[in-house]
Amino acid sequence: MILIKNARILDKDGSMDILINDEGRYEEISDKIDESKHSNCQVIDAKGMLAAPTFINTHMHLDKVYTSVSGRESVEETLEESIKIMHDRKRKYVVEDVKNRAVRAIKECVAYGCTKIRTNVDIDNMANLVGLKGVVAAKEECKDICDIQIVAFPQEGIFNNEGTERLMWEAMENGADVVGGMPAAEWLDSYAKKHVDLVFEIAKKYNALIDMHMDQSKDMFDRSMEYTAVKSMEEGMQGKVTGGHCTSIAYQNQSHAAKVMEILKIAKFNVCTNTQTLAIMGVDNEPRTRGVTRIREMVEMGINVATAQDTICDGFHLYGTGDPLDYGLICAYTAQYNTPKTARIVFDMLTKNSAKIFAPDEKYGIEVGNVADLNIIDANNVQEALRLRAARPYIIKKGKVIAKFEKKQTLI
Repeated sequence: MILIKNARILDKDGSMDILINDEGRYEEISDKIDESKHSNCQVIDAKGMLAAPTFINTHMHLDKVYTSVSGRESVEETLEESIKIMHDRKRKYVVEDVKNRAVRAIKECVAYGCTKIRTNVDIDNMANLVGLKGVVAAKEECKDICDIQIVAFPQEGIFNNEGTERLMWEAMENGADVVGGMPAAEWLDSYAKKHVDLVFEIAKKYNALIDMHMDQSKDMFDRSMEYTAVKSMEEGMQGKVTGGHCTSIAYQNQSHAAKVMEILKIAKFNVCTNTQTLAIMGVDNEPRTRGVTRIREMVEMGINVATAQDTICDGFHLYGTGDPLDYGLICAYTAQYNTPKTARIVFDMLTKNSAKIFAPDEKYGIEVGNVADLNIIDANNVQEALRLRAARPYIIKKGKVIAKFEKKQTLI
C-alpha cells in the first residue's frame, strides 16, 4: 500500500491524502488519513506538490523514433518531403532495431510520467509488417510499465500502394489494436472515401477503435473529416473515432469549417492536434502559418481535443523528448493559450482528454476505485508545471512507484 500525504489534487481544495491499496487502486482520498492505521504503507510526503493522473500520449510513431539522430536530410522541410525521407529508412527496417529504438522511447516517455501510449506503425509495401513486429516486441517487453496500443497506419495510402489493403488485415491479425488511415494520401477523392470505408469495415470486424491521420495537409480541398464523422454516426461509433492533425480545416472558409465542426461535435469525434511537429513542419511564404488545426474554436464548441508527441527525432521532426509537459508547452504557444484558465485546457489535453481517446469506456483520474496511475509533479499549479517542465519525483503505475524525473541546477 502507498499513503501519499499533503498532495494538491486538481479540482480539489487544499492538501489531500491519498491511500492506494495492494490491488493498485485508490482506496481513500480525504483531507486527513490516519497514518497509524496503515503501518505497512509506504508513506510519501508530497509537500503540497501537484498530484495528477498519468499523462497519455495518443499519437506516436514508435517504429520511426531516433532514425534521425545523425541528422534529418531535408531541403524543403515539408510534410511531403519528410514522407520521402522515411521511404529508404522503412525499406531498411530490421525487427530487432525497431524494437530497441521503440523500447528506448517507451522508457523515456515513462520516465516523464507518460504510462499510456498509442503508437502508429507504418503498414505499406515498403515496411510490410517489419515495423509492426518490432513494436509488438517492444510492447511485450515494456508491458509492466506502459500500456501500449498499436495503430495499423497506411501512411502511403491503401489503394495507390499495392498490397496495403491485404497488409492492413494482416496487421490486425498480428498485433495491431487500432485501425488507422490516411485518406489524404490517396490520389482520388473516390479512393479517399473508399479508404475510409475500408477502415470502418476492418474496425467492425475486430471491434476496434479508429484513429486516422485526417486531412493532414494545407489543401482546403482535403475534406475527409466530415465524411468520416458522419460515417461514425452511421456505424454507431460516436466517441470511438479520432482524427490526428486535422489541418486542412484551418485553410477552409469559415462557413464550411463551422459546418464541419458542428458535425464533429454531434459525432463526438476526437481530434488530436500534434502541435510540436506541425509547428515546425513546412516552409510557407510569408506570412507563415502555424500549420495546426482550429484548436480554440474546437475547444470552445465542446469538441474533445488532445495533443501528443507525434514523433521523436525522425524524418519528420529533428527534436522531441517524449515529455508531455514539453509538447504541451508548445501546444500552449501555437494555440495562443496564455492564462491560468487556458493552461488548464492544455493540461487536460495531456490527461483526461487523451483518456477519452485511449480508452473511452474506462474510468480515469484520481477517484476512489480507479486504477492508481498518477504523477507527483513539483509544482503547485498547471501553468507552473508547464512553464518549468517541472520535476516528477514520483511516477506511479498501478499503485507502484516505477520512475522519477529529476531536474538539477547548480550555480558555481
